[in-house]
Amino acid sequence: MKILALSGSPRKKGNTNRFIDEMIKGCEENGHEVEKYFLDKLDISPCSGCEICAKGKDCRFNDDGTEIINQLAEGASLIVASPIYFGQMTAQLKTIIDRFYSIFNNPNKKFSGKVALIFTHAYPGDDFYRPYIDLVIKQPFEMNTELEMVDCLEVGGVKFIGDADNAEDALKKAYGIGLKF
Repeated sequence: MKILALSGSPRKKGNTNRFIDEMIKGCEENGHEVEKYFLDKLDISPCSGCEICAKGKDCRFNDDGTEIINQLAEGASLIVASPIYFGQMTAQLKTIIDRFYSIFNNPNKKFSGKVALIFTHAYPGDDFYRPYIDLVIKQPFEMNTELEMVDCLEVGGVKFIGDADNAEDALKKAYGIGLKF
Protein backbone atom coordinates (compact mmCIF):
# COMPACT_ATOMS: atom_id res chain seq x y z
CA MET A 1 0.00 0.00 0.00
CA LYS A 2 1.20 3.50 -0.82
CA ILE A 3 0.87 5.92 2.13
CA LEU A 4 1.38 9.67 2.00
CA ALA A 5 2.51 11.25 5.28
CA LEU A 6 1.51 14.93 5.26
CA SER A 7 3.31 17.02 7.85
CA GLY A 8 1.58 20.29 8.62
CA SER A 9 4.36 21.26 11.01
CA PRO A 10 6.83 23.95 9.95
CA ARG A 11 9.35 22.41 12.38
CA LYS A 12 11.12 19.63 10.53
CA LYS A 13 12.69 18.34 13.76
CA GLY A 14 9.67 19.14 15.93
CA ASN A 15 7.39 16.99 18.04
CA THR A 16 4.74 16.39 15.38
CA ASN A 17 7.33 14.97 13.02
CA ARG A 18 8.68 12.71 15.75
CA PHE A 19 5.23 11.09 16.03
CA ILE A 20 4.88 10.88 12.24
CA ASP A 21 8.21 9.09 12.04
CA GLU A 22 7.08 6.52 14.62
CA MET A 23 3.85 5.92 12.70
CA ILE A 24 5.83 5.59 9.47
CA LYS A 25 8.06 2.97 11.14
CA GLY A 26 4.99 0.87 11.91
CA CYS A 27 3.69 1.26 8.35
CA GLU A 28 7.02 0.32 6.79
CA GLU A 29 7.43 -2.65 9.13
CA ASN A 30 4.10 -3.86 7.72
CA GLY A 31 5.56 -3.65 4.21
CA HIS A 32 3.98 -0.38 3.08
CA GLU A 33 5.69 2.32 1.05
CA VAL A 34 5.51 5.73 2.72
CA GLU A 35 6.29 9.10 1.15
CA LYS A 36 6.58 12.01 3.57
CA TYR A 37 5.72 15.56 2.54
CA PHE A 38 6.73 18.68 4.48
CA LEU A 39 3.86 20.90 3.40
CA ASP A 40 5.55 24.16 4.36
CA LYS A 41 8.20 23.44 1.69
CA LEU A 42 5.62 22.94 -1.09
CA ASP A 43 3.82 25.36 -3.38
CA ILE A 44 0.14 24.54 -2.84
CA SER A 45 -2.57 26.94 -3.93
CA PRO A 46 -5.76 27.07 -1.89
CA CYS A 47 -9.01 25.82 -3.41
CA SER A 48 -10.71 28.69 -5.23
CA GLY A 49 -14.16 27.11 -5.35
CA CYS A 50 -14.20 27.38 -9.14
CA GLU A 51 -16.15 24.08 -9.40
CA ILE A 52 -14.22 22.86 -12.47
CA CYS A 53 -13.78 19.55 -10.63
CA ALA A 54 -17.58 19.10 -10.55
CA LYS A 55 -17.44 18.88 -14.35
CA GLY A 56 -15.14 15.86 -14.13
CA LYS A 57 -11.98 17.85 -14.81
CA ASP A 58 -8.75 18.04 -12.85
CA CYS A 59 -8.17 20.91 -10.45
CA ARG A 60 -7.21 24.08 -12.28
CA PHE A 61 -4.04 24.42 -10.20
CA ASN A 62 -0.94 22.60 -11.39
CA ASP A 63 1.30 22.88 -8.36
CA ASP A 64 2.86 20.63 -5.72
CA GLY A 65 -0.60 19.82 -4.38
CA THR A 66 -1.47 18.17 -7.71
CA GLU A 67 0.97 15.32 -7.03
CA ILE A 68 -0.66 14.63 -3.66
CA ILE A 69 -4.21 14.86 -5.06
CA ASN A 70 -3.41 12.54 -7.97
CA GLN A 71 -1.94 9.89 -5.66
CA LEU A 72 -5.01 10.06 -3.40
CA ALA A 73 -7.30 9.67 -6.39
CA GLU A 74 -5.26 6.59 -7.36
CA GLY A 75 -5.89 4.97 -3.95
CA ALA A 76 -3.06 6.15 -1.70
CA SER A 77 -3.65 6.18 2.04
CA LEU A 78 -2.80 9.05 4.39
CA ILE A 79 -1.11 10.00 7.60
CA VAL A 80 -2.21 13.56 8.36
CA ALA A 81 -0.35 15.38 11.14
CA SER A 82 -0.35 18.86 12.58
CA PRO A 83 0.47 20.77 15.69
CA ILE A 84 -2.51 22.76 16.89
CA TYR A 85 -1.78 26.48 16.69
CA PHE A 86 -4.39 28.93 17.93
CA GLY A 87 -6.99 26.20 18.26
CA GLN A 88 -6.71 24.55 14.83
CA MET A 89 -4.47 22.64 12.45
CA THR A 90 -1.80 24.66 10.66
CA ALA A 91 -2.61 26.62 7.52
CA GLN A 92 -0.22 24.41 5.57
CA LEU A 93 -2.29 21.32 6.29
CA LYS A 94 -5.65 23.03 5.91
CA THR A 95 -4.68 24.24 2.44
CA ILE A 96 -4.12 20.74 1.05
CA ILE A 97 -7.15 19.33 2.86
CA ASP A 98 -9.28 21.98 1.16
CA ARG A 99 -7.87 20.77 -2.16
CA PHE A 100 -9.28 17.29 -1.37
CA TYR A 101 -12.51 18.87 -2.61
CA SER A 102 -11.22 18.31 -6.15
CA ILE A 103 -11.58 14.56 -5.55
CA PHE A 104 -14.79 14.64 -3.50
CA ASN A 105 -16.54 16.94 -5.97
CA ASN A 106 -15.33 15.16 -9.12
CA PRO A 107 -17.73 12.47 -10.42
CA ASN A 108 -14.76 10.65 -12.01
CA LYS A 109 -12.59 10.42 -8.87
CA LYS A 110 -12.84 8.96 -5.40
CA PHE A 111 -10.82 8.18 -2.31
CA SER A 112 -10.23 4.51 -1.49
CA GLY A 113 -7.42 4.28 1.05
CA LYS A 114 -7.08 4.66 4.80
CA VAL A 115 -6.27 7.64 7.01
CA ALA A 116 -4.71 8.19 10.43
CA LEU A 117 -4.51 11.57 12.15
CA ILE A 118 -1.95 13.03 14.55
CA PHE A 119 -2.52 16.26 16.48
CA THR A 120 0.01 17.66 18.94
CA HIS A 121 -0.32 20.66 21.24
CA ALA A 122 1.18 22.38 24.25
CA TYR A 123 -1.72 21.96 26.68
CA PRO A 124 -1.37 19.20 29.29
CA GLY A 125 -3.52 16.15 28.76
CA ASP A 126 -4.46 14.25 25.66
CA ASP A 127 -8.06 15.35 25.30
CA PHE A 128 -7.97 19.15 25.51
CA TYR A 129 -8.79 19.57 21.80
CA ARG A 130 -11.04 16.50 21.50
CA PRO A 131 -14.14 18.46 20.36
CA TYR A 132 -12.11 20.09 17.56
CA ILE A 133 -10.47 16.79 16.58
CA ASP A 134 -13.83 14.99 16.55
CA LEU A 135 -15.11 17.66 14.16
CA VAL A 136 -12.10 17.17 11.86
CA ILE A 137 -12.66 13.40 11.89
CA LYS A 138 -16.33 13.90 11.01
CA GLN A 139 -15.81 16.66 8.47
CA PRO A 140 -13.91 16.41 6.14
CA PHE A 141 -12.87 12.78 6.58
CA GLU A 142 -15.98 10.73 7.41
CA MET A 143 -18.44 12.89 5.50
CA ASN A 144 -16.40 13.84 2.44
CA THR A 145 -13.98 11.03 1.74
CA GLU A 146 -14.27 7.30 1.45
CA LEU A 147 -11.06 6.94 3.46
CA GLU A 148 -11.23 4.35 6.23
CA MET A 149 -10.30 5.93 9.58
CA VAL A 150 -7.52 3.88 11.16
CA ASP A 151 -7.09 5.94 14.35
CA CYS A 152 -6.37 9.39 15.70
CA LEU A 153 -3.57 10.32 18.09
CA GLU A 154 -3.81 13.48 20.20
CA VAL A 155 -0.70 14.29 22.21
CA GLY A 156 -0.72 17.16 24.68
CA GLY A 157 2.10 18.74 26.65
CA VAL A 158 4.59 18.79 23.78
CA LYS A 159 5.47 22.45 23.32
CA PHE A 160 9.24 22.52 22.98
CA ILE A 161 11.33 20.59 20.47
CA GLY A 162 12.31 17.32 22.11
CA ASP A 163 9.25 17.04 24.37
CA ALA A 164 7.99 14.14 22.24
CA ASP A 165 10.95 12.04 23.36
CA ASN A 166 9.46 12.07 26.88
CA ALA A 167 6.02 10.94 25.66
CA GLU A 168 6.93 7.27 25.44
CA ASP A 169 3.35 5.96 25.59
CA ALA A 170 2.27 8.26 22.75
CA LEU A 171 5.28 7.23 20.66
CA LYS A 172 4.34 3.57 21.16
CA LYS A 173 0.75 4.35 20.23
CA ALA A 174 1.91 6.14 17.05
CA TYR A 175 3.96 3.09 16.09
CA GLY A 176 1.01 0.81 16.85
CA ILE A 177 -1.31 2.89 14.65
CA GLY A 178 1.21 2.53 11.83
CA LEU A 179 1.02 -1.25 12.22
CA LYS A 180 -2.78 -1.07 11.66
CA PHE A 181 -2.37 0.05 8.04
